[in-house]
Amino acid sequence: MRTASAISGHPALFLLAFLLAIPSAFAGSLDFSSDDTITITAARGWEGEQADVIHFSGKFELHAPDWSMAGDTAVVYGKLDNPDRVVVEGNPARISFLRAENENSAGDDAEEQIDGSANILEYLRATDTLIMRGAASLARKDNTVAGEIIEYNVDTDRYAASGRGGINVQFNPEDD
Repeated sequence: MRTASAISGHPALFLLAFLLAIPSAFAGSLDFSSDDTITITAARGWEGEQADVIHFSGKFELHAPDWSMAGDTAVVYGKLDNPDRVVVEGNPARISFLRAENENSAGDDAEEQIDGSANILEYLRATDTLIMRGAASLARKDNTVAGEIIEYNVDTDRYAASGRGGINVQFNPEDD
């Protein structure tokens, strides 16, 4: 009972604590779907003029078993259950996905989580390519690359980065 009156006695303090907690809830990687479903949420969605083009606005989130995206707006090209291309914009837009680690990893089924953010994310599923534009950052196992533009091939785990101001690469050297 005393806790309830303490909170109600200081509503401004409670509101400030709530607002400060919001950014940390959106930081870091995104969750994945627990089964084979794809879940899309947004404030608004509508079909485009072209067939199989769906637009979303307002807190867009897509969660699939091995990849997730979030941002302010999105356009999904292709079937919703198996999109060909997804373009997400945000401040920043975020993506997380799981990729099989290389054959030198300890476990046969080991997966590595990749996290990225940029003003615009374009994921081309047919070629497993991620194109990031505007304040782009890509965090892989032991390294992070940042630049204005990053193109990353999920399958081959190779990237190219460029842009005004150059690039920044941070990594932890492996101990041999």
